[in-house]
Amino acid sequence: MINMSYTICVRKIKTSWNFIFKRYILYKYFTLFMEYMKLSIVIPTRWDQNMHNIIECFQRQTFKDFEVIFVVDKKLDVWSKMPDGRNIRYITNLNSSFRSQRDEKEPKIWWNASILRNYGINAAQGDFILLMDDDEWFENDYLAQNIYLWDKYRSIIKKDFVLTPTLMYRKTWQIQNQWFSHFNYRLSRPISQILWEKEWDYIQMYSWNSLFAPAYIFKEILFDEILDFVYEDLDFSYRIHRAGYPLIVLRDLKIYHMERDKTKLEEARVGNEHAAYRKAKHRMLFVGKYGKLTDKLKFYLLGFWWQPLRLIVKILRFAPWKQKWNLVKAIWKWTFYWVYDKKRG
Repeated sequence: MINMSYTICVRKIKTSWNFIFKRYILYKYFTLFMEYMKLSIVIPTRWDQNMHNIIECFQRQTFKDFEVIFVVDKKLDVWSKMPDGRNIRYITNLNSSFRSQRDEKEPKIWWNASILRNYGINAAQGDFILLMDDDEWFENDYLAQNIYLWDKYRSIIKKDFVLTPTLMYRKTWQIQNQWFSHFNYRLSRPISQILWEKEWDYIQMYSWNSLFAPAYIFKEILFDEILDFVYEDLDFSYRIHRAGYPLIVLRDLKIYHMERDKTKLEEARVGNEHAAYRKAKHRMLFVGKYGKLTDKLKFYLLGFWWQPLRLIVKILRFAPWKQKWNLVKAIWKWTFYWVYDKKRG
């Protein structure tokens, strides 16, 4: 009887010990991730057709300690279309604080993406922020991979940095972008980074889709709300680089760009007169902001002429006859206009 009681007691102790040990391992595993407390994901949107897809991606994530902040720039009441979620937060023009700040700055129907992203960054509560667009698709462990890889490369780089994935074209094996090594003033464009066989590399500029970093970096830098039309992304990432925070792109971390079908002119961002104006304007603002004397000399001798001529060739090839002349005029008009107009905005 005594031996039986002793055996039962030993078994209970072993069972209790195993239970405690397993709980301890789970605790250590989760505290490894909970060390960062929370991840805030900021997405500016006008509520397009991919929104339900990206929300499903978030709902499937293996890492759960995150909040998603959609900054919805829309005049219509979109609440009926918004999926619910315990960690999904919406900021729209219906929010009084958002609406009042919009009206103070610029009482237009919509803002540029920089203003929306800044609003979301300032509203974020996490220790880390992931900046994304609303036309993405990603794997179930994408958030966990960002955290794991940031921690891994933090020990290599020895300082806080900004992490970016390789951008894939839709759900294919076609690489759409690995971002930019620098800006070439002769060609008036950023030069693409290609990793080839390297697992990762440094970049200077980035043109959106996914940026992951400690929240304080984004809250310190913020977007230049004057710039728009791709150049706000180039400017934001370049200022991060100039502030001493490395930006790296990873070959094996991938995000899939589910962009809508575009015409050749839309891909060149001159699909209409307003787009041609914005491309010319913000190119000139970017060069004026960062170009040194030698850079500006290269730009005005070569790059200043090269980009408009290249765009005009595309317009002559692909634009409908009724739009060709108006688009050509818009490119030249706004290119020269921004040479003489020194006002930013």
